[in-house]
Amino acid sequence: MKKLLILSLLSLLLLPASCSQMEEAAIYGDVITKAEAQHFVDSLMTAFREGTMERLRCPRVRWEHIPALLEYGKSTVIVGDDPFSGSARALPANPISSYLMTQCSEGMFALWMVEAARINTLYKGNPPERDYCYGWPSQNSFVQKQDASGPTWYVNDEKVQKEVLEAYQSWWTASKGQRIAASINPLEDTGYYWH
Repeated sequence: MKKLLILSLLSLLLLPASCSQMEEAAIYGDVITKAEAQHFVDSLMTAFREGTMERLRCPRVRWEHIPALLEYGKSTVIVGDDPFSGSARALPANPISSYLMTQCSEGMFALWMVEAARINTLYKGNPPERDYCYGWPSQNSFVQKQDASGPTWYVNDEKVQKEVLEAYQSWWTASKGQRIAASINPLEDTGYYWH
């Protein structure tokens, strides 16, 4: 009888966790494994490096992709062509942007995809089209700051990338990976915002 009581209590304690996973699966679709998430992110970053990524629509990055994207966020390798080469190709960007971005660090692009995953999660995969055209989290994969003289753009700035990475890592660690954190802007207290 004592064993039955203990098993019953354990079952009740575990029930909320399983209900939570079922609720997440119902809202966000099937939860993917860590290996599946890593494979997706590796493929995404390879396509970004090789210039084979679709440029019109943002990839469907998900909450489960964030840890792997944060790892790529450390990379300062510059991807793309010299803008003065005469044959520079445009990197993936929101089609509403008038800025032609031809180079970007691999890490900054990965952090931009973390922001896309956050927004996709916040809006359950359907961000308002007027604000996030074609699913992109902003116009381009760099940040800027506003001061009295106007906005300052930080394109391929390693120091700024490190600060942005630290903000996202702190946000992720503090949230313990819980989706409720999607409503928190990791850059809120940094002064940076995505272009």
